[in-house]
Amino acid sequence: MRRIPILLLSVALSSSATCALAADAAFHSVTPDRIEWKELRKSPPLYRAMIHGVQEQAGSFTFRVRAAAGHKLLPHTHPDERVITVLEGTYWSAVGDTWDEAKLIAFPRGSLYVVPAGVPHYSAVLEGETVFQESGTGPSRNDMIPQAR
Repeated sequence: MRRIPILLLSVALSSSATCALAADAAFHSVTPDRIEWKELRKSPPLYRAMIHGVQEQAGSFTFRVRAAAGHKLLPHTHPDERVITVLEGTYWSAVGDTWDEAKLIAFPRGSLYVVPAGVPHYSAVLEGETVFQESGTGPSRNDMIPQAR
């Protein structure tokens, strides 16, 4: 009789080990020391790092941006919802299809905001350096809105 409980325990432990291994195969992680920043622009400095997925392909994706004062992203839309988390500094953003610096709202470190699919918005870094993380669902892109000069 003692062998049955031991046998059942052995089967249960090997099943949980198999489940843990299966979960590990799908598990994705990135530690700060493994982030590969790519320079997009020298002045003002702008860097981007894809940390999960591929924006142009189906599925979820996440990237980080490191931008210096003077960075501006003119009005644009995305076909997917975007979730933005400010990790360092202050990121300024507003909703609208025409650039208006007076409408920018400050999102300091620790802030999270969501831009629904198709909603025109724009953003800037007004001082120092800002690092933010943005997530969405691909395939996605930036659809820039022409601005009057």
